[in-house]
Amino acid sequence: MVVDIKSTVTYTQLLKEDLIIFRVVPKDGVIPDYLAGQFTTLGFPIPSENYKIVRRAYSIASHPENKKYLEFVVRWVRKPLPGRVTTELFYVGEGGDI
Repeated sequence: MVVDIKSTVTYTQLLKEDLIIFRVVPKDGVIPDYLAGQFTTLGFPIPSENYKIVRRAYSIASHPENKKYLEFVVRWVRKPLPGRVTTELFYVGEGGDI
C-alpha cells in the first residue's frame, strides 16, 4: 500500500556533477522508524508525462536513530537514458517539495 507523505528537501550538497546528498523532512515532522539498509520510495510529478506521479525506490543513508531527517546519496545515471525521478531530484533544490 502506498502512503503519500508530503516532504520538503531541507539540504542538498552536490558532490560531483552526477552525485548528490539530500535530506528530506516530512511536512508533519515525523520520521518513521526504519532499519539500516532499508529504502523508501520517492515520487515526483513528471512534466513531460502530463504531471503523472512516478515513484522510485532510494536507499536511506541516514542513521536509523536520527529522527531529524532522512538522508539520501544519489548518483544520476544518464546513459542509456536518464532516470525520470532522479532527474527531478537533481533539480528540486532546498525548500522544494517531494
